[in-house]
Amino acid sequence: MTISAEQFQAICNGVWRDRALLLKGRGFLSGEAALMRAVYWRLSKAGIKPILSPENYGAPRTASSYELGVSCLLEVHGRPRFNGIQYLKELVQRYRNELRESC
Repeated sequence: MTISAEQFQAICNGVWRDRALLLKGRGFLSGEAALMRAVYWRLSKAGIKPILSPENYGAPRTASSYELGVSCLLEVHGRPRFNGIQYLKELVQRYRNELRESC
């Protein structure tokens, strides 16, 4: 299974669209981590599966660990190869801007 930059951007846009629900159910996660988790799991639902190992299975996740997980999935499954970090940074920046505006 592969994913293109356009497909990945659509996933990030979908996470942004659904942010109110995602942030409401984030539990102890920061807002950024909740958004990264949503991207990670939507990639998984799209058929992009991680290779689980005893070292990372079940470990608590932070925004940076989800970002790393997403980057690893894209490295293996992105076709043609692309760097998804720009889309993740844009997603987080939109979230931070919204937080600032709401204060």
